[in-house]
Order: sequence, then structure tokens, then C-alpha cells
Amino acid sequence: MTGPVLVGGVGLPWLRDLDFGTQFIVRFEHEPWPDGVLLEDLSYAAHRVLHRLQEIVPAKVVLVGAMPRDVDPPGTVRRYTLDLTPPPPEEVHDRLAEAVGGIIDLDHTLAVVRHWQALPADTTVIEVEPADRSFGLGFSDTVEDAVEEVLRLVREEVGASEVLR
Repeated sequence: MTGPVLVGGVGLPWLRDLDFGTQFIVRFEHEPWPDGVLLEDLSYAAHRVLHRLQEIVPAKVVLVGAMPRDVDPPGTVRRYTLDLTPPPPEEVHDRLAEAVGGIIDLDHTLAVVRHWQALPADTTVIEVEPADRSFGLGFSDTVEDAVEEVLRLVREEVGASEVLR
């Protein structure tokens, strides 16, 4: 492993549960983490995340966020190894156009960074099914209840399960 292990949060500020990635990083960035683990808020346009990944060249990436997939009950935590197959060019074009216009979400970021192969083979996504997508601060109770599970999974991914809180 040459580069850092990046734990990146992607969220939509001021949109309750959809701000999960951002608020996860804010909550836990000052906790003890192993050397070489970098926690960073990646809640900005997808093309800027691409440039940040090209700058730090992480050896491993763990992305955290909330995405409405509408296939699981709110509060469901999903962890999956990301398929790095680039999306079709038309999708990347559309996602970039929306990102430049201010759209920030996990799917836009993933489409762009996969297209330019900016992610290492060891990339995991941990996402929560949101319950409340409205304007406001703080998580719904359902998503708040998922925070500790997400933290446990992130610590497991970065080899920090022995680090006590």
C-alpha cells in the first residue's frame, strides 16, 4: 500500500438524512484512527472529487453516504465493493453537467470517478437508506440509529476495529 486509506463522506448539506456522509466525517474525524487513514468530506462537485483523488492517490477508499434506493427500509445500511466498470459516456456527460450545476450525491461522484479510473481496486461503499429527505439539520431517528453500525463497518474496512472510542 503506498497511498493513504481515504474515508470519504458525501452528503447534501441541510437535507437531514441526505447529509449523512458529511456529518459522519464531522462526528468522527477527531476520533483515533490508524496511521495512514484520512477522513475527508467529499461533498463537492464530482469533478472536484476526481481531482482530489488524483492528487492523493489513495490505496483504499471507503465512501460513506445516504442514497435513496427505495429498495430497503429507511435506516438500512448497505456495504458493497464498488464495481469499477466505467458507466457509458452519455451518463458521465449528464452527471458532469449536473455536477457543474450544483448536484452533489454519491451516484454522480461514483459515475465520474469511475469513468476516469480514479478509484483503487479496493473501494467500498457504505450507504444508508434515508428516511427524511427534507430541509433541516440532524438525522431522523431511524438513520441516527444506524450511525454506530456504519462506524463499525468503516473501522472494520480500515483495520481500526481494535481502536476504542
